[in-house]
Amino acid sequence: MSAEEEAKKLRRLRRFEEDKAQFKAENITTPPTHMEGVAYENRTVVGTSTKLEKQYLRLTSAPDPATVRPLAILKQTLALLKDKWKVEQNYTYICDQFKSMRQDLTVQRIKNEFTVEVYEIHARIALEKGDLGEYNQCQTQLKGLYSSGIEGKVMEFTAYRILYFLHTQNWADVNATMAELTIEQKADEFVQHALQVRSSLATSNYHRFFQLYNTAPNMGGYLMDQFVERERVQSLIILCKACRPDLSLDFIQHELSFDDPEALLKFLTEQKACILKDNLNFLDTRAAHLGLVESSRKYKKIDIKGQL
Repeated sequence: MSAEEEAKKLRRLRRFEEDKAQFKAENITTPPTHMEGVAYENRTVVGTSTKLEKQYLRLTSAPDPATVRPLAILKQTLALLKDKWKVEQNYTYICDQFKSMRQDLTVQRIKNEFTVEVYEIHARIALEKGDLGEYNQCQTQLKGLYSSGIEGKVMEFTAYRILYFLHTQNWADVNATMAELTIEQKADEFVQHALQVRSSLATSNYHRFFQLYNTAPNMGGYLMDQFVERERVQSLIILCKACRPDLSLDFIQHELSFDDPEALLKFLTEQKACILKDNLNFLDTRAAHLGLVESSRKYKKIDIKGQL
């Protein structure tokens, strides 16, 4: 290579490096902050929108203040949504609106008692409708808000967290949560109930479990609904082993807390254990046991959202 060609090569390389440096200088941005699935520049947004209702859309760029509602408007939105939920019970709409509210709170970095109230209400509605994925998102954010010292229904949601971990069979998190409880917290009636549920499952005391199921405070019953069928299968497996050759359907209905005989028969049919005898008033425990054991296998895996 001649001296002239070498010089041209060096000039091209220098231009390339200069262009690369210029490109980087023009495209440097502040590292994004991630929360609630949102990535935006590290600056506080102050919303100016006065719209009470707004569809939830995942952000793909820095939020526009003109589309973000400030705290005063969000408070009006919450009052509107509470009234609409009572009258219309449209969960798809309500969930979308609450997610939109949560996003507006997040991008404005509003963390106060109102923020806690929004997450608590959304979590309760999600529990009522069996939406554990949405509930779990709210519960996760609430734990952080409570930890920062913001007041809310801490004991109510601590109890829910324990019940949720029992549903997901996450015993490590159950134990970790218990280790964090103070003496005063353990004395709270909501937390006590959740801890008694844990004890009944740990000792396979199903008689006590179904008593607690019937007396669950607040929204605890909705969480227990998520795993009561699994525990009915396990308890009936034990009963079928212990009571041969048959077992009264009336006894099973009351012991496993079914609302009526039809609900029990539906459960037995779904578990492939509806094998009756003696005028259809008794369960053939030996034959039913095989179907129950097979059915119990479907409850082994639960995903991160608490769903089978």
